Amino acid sequence: MSAETLTVETLLARIRSDGVRRTSAALRKPPIPSRLLQDLAALPNTPEALEFVASYPLSPSHLLETLAVGAAPAVLAHLATNPRTPPHLMSQFAAHENAGVRAQAAAHPQLPARELFTLTTDADPEVRRSLAGNSSLRLPHQAVLVVDADPSVRLRLAAQSALPAPAALVLGADACAVVRVHTVASVTAEEDLLLGWAAGDEEDVQLALLQRKALPAEVNHTLLRSPHAAVRRLARTDLDLDDVDLLFLATRGEPDERAWVAARPQLSRPLQSLLARDSDLATRTALAANLSLDETIARYFTSLAEETVCEALAGNPAMPSDLVEELAATRQPAVLAALAYRENLSEQLVQFLLVHSPDFRRHWAIQGRTDLRLDLETAKILLADPLPTVRVLAVSACPAWRRADMYDLARDAAPVVRIAALRHANAPDELLQDRATDSSQEVADAAREVWAGREANARQTAAAKALPPMPPVVVRATPVRQTAIDVAPPRPTVSAPPRASAPATSQERPEAPDLLNKLKRIFWQ
Repeated sequence: MSAETLTVETLLARIRSDGVRRTSAALRKPPIPSRLLQDLAALPNTPEALEFVASYPLSPSHLLETLAVGAAPAVLAHLATNPRTPPHLMSQFAAHENAGVRAQAAAHPQLPARELFTLTTDADPEVRRSLAGNSSLRLPHQAVLVVDADPSVRLRLAAQSALPAPAALVLGADACAVVRVHTVASVTAEEDLLLGWAAGDEEDVQLALLQRKALPAEVNHTLLRSPHAAVRRLARTDLDLDDVDLLFLATRGEPDERAWVAARPQLSRPLQSLLARDSDLATRTALAANLSLDETIARYFTSLAEETVCEALAGNPAMPSDLVEELAATRQPAVLAALAYRENLSEQLVQFLLVHSPDFRRHWAIQGRTDLRLDLETAKILLADPLPTVRVLAVSACPAWRRADMYDLARDAAPVVRIAALRHANAPDELLQDRATDSSQEVADAAREVWAGREANARQTAAAKALPPMPPVVVRATPVRQTAIDVAPPRPTVSAPPRASAPATSQERPEAPDLLNKLKRIFWQ
């Protein structure tokens, strides 16, 4: 709605529908003509019209002075918020008998300094609270408000964006925890003041400091040496800790803090020695899992044979192979289970543990690993295990199963074992055709899939053999270009006549029983 189409009636209707503040904010551009505002103020029995004219920021000053004469407190409260209200009227509003009018005047940024000081001791807390949010306050006014009896006044003052350091220092030590914490967490302060709060060893103040977006490094280091664990846990996240800081946490920290230190990468040898003798099991376990663990300390842990610590050692990929064998010699179930998940176990140790440790065998089989080949003797031992996953390992990891053995393996009670037998390279075609009608749909589908794969490979091989031979490559000799330089022409290279190549003598491969005997002798050694 433009200013040209506005009338007193339409403007009054909009004020009644949208409210005074909303209509005033919406009709600033273009401004309402002064004549229309005067007509609106002259309407009888329309308090909302008077309130609108009093709050409209573009109302003429002389019209505002006219409204102030004998107006109701609601109109005066709106006048006290208008930036065009004359200063002498603001002084009258600051001394008005109505607390609402005084509260609105206390928030006005152009209120004279004398009236500001008078309102600091106003009897109504609402007036003092409104005054505490005034951006025109100076240190003398703030010095009175920081010791106000009402905590809400002090809290409102703590929300000032440019609070002087003396006022911030007083509010940071306020008796009310809400005021104290809000001041420390949000007020603009120099590093010296922040260091003073950090060194105070008050937990709520230190935690409030850590709510700031960025703290100087020296303040963070001071907080790291706090006597409160909650403060230290938050302070350590933003610091690059050196050995001195870690030593403090390792000697003064709670068990979870010491465990955190024990898990730090590139932990120094002296700190490892200190933490290795820690009374907390979680700390020793975290140290045992550290990739930078010193070998001497690892052997010390192994000699203690604590199951939880040795389990962490077994999962540490930095452990040497001889120490891994010592861990296996502890015969602790959790340690053997953890060893099954290592990536660099020797094949000889794996074969041994598969035969002698049910825990290792079960966890190794669960992973479905294919990086191990079993000999026939070990596979037969695993085939007697009650767990289907272990029997699947026995079938799939042993290439020495005979074709006749596949029929027995395909009669296993577990479908997953029968599927492993069908996927074996030595499974006969007749077995695949027979198991295509297996009672288990999974087994039947697997048999058809393997059969289809073999047929596709056979067709591909036949097509490759039927391809015509490649024509020989003809190399044409390039004629030698004669030059005028008197040099001897190059001597032609005459290749030696082709000799009949003698057939290479192929080494005879030892039979399967000889290979097995050699493997057995190596294994038992």
